[in-house]
Amino acid sequence: MFDIQLAKSKMENEEGMNHLWIRLVQGEQRQASEVQIQLPEGIYRSPNLNGLTENERGHIVVDAPDQDVLLEIYTQTAVPCDEMTIVVILHTAETMIRKDITIQVVEEEEMHTAEMNEHVVERIKTLRPPSSASNQDKDGSTIIYIQPKKLEKSTSEYSHLEKNYRVDY
Repeated sequence: MFDIQLAKSKMENEEGMNHLWIRLVQGEQRQASEVQIQLPEGIYRSPNLNGLTENERGHIVVDAPDQDVLLEIYTQTAVPCDEMTIVVILHTAETMIRKDITIQVVEEEEMHTAEMNEHVVERIKTLRPPSSASNQDKDGSTIIYIQPKKLEKSTSEYSHLEKNYRVDY
């Protein structure tokens, strides 16, 4: 089994961004599996933020029961405002489990009523770059990870929306 959650209850229809958290329930998944994400037209996703392998079909390969998958989803151009469904399918050798989650796509002016899921926000904040034994890319070049530095609050104040939707990690 698995659970899916969104960071925000709503997403802006033009240049909007959200995060999708897929948590595998421990004990249920004892073998390697693949996570498939089907997004509505006009919504896209980044490669998974956990650094897990994605195969040629675009499925995310999960090989341990305690792994989760974090994705950034976004719109590039204006999409119709409506309730949309994101489908997540977990493929294992024995079964296929499907779960749907809906997201309300709205105009920018309606984003002030969006609710934040603090569990997802906290999980994003704890995310670290994937560690590699050799710290080398596939082509042999060295990878250097630089952690962003959290800046102290300056004299300028954050706007109301920025305070509500800001994710520092």
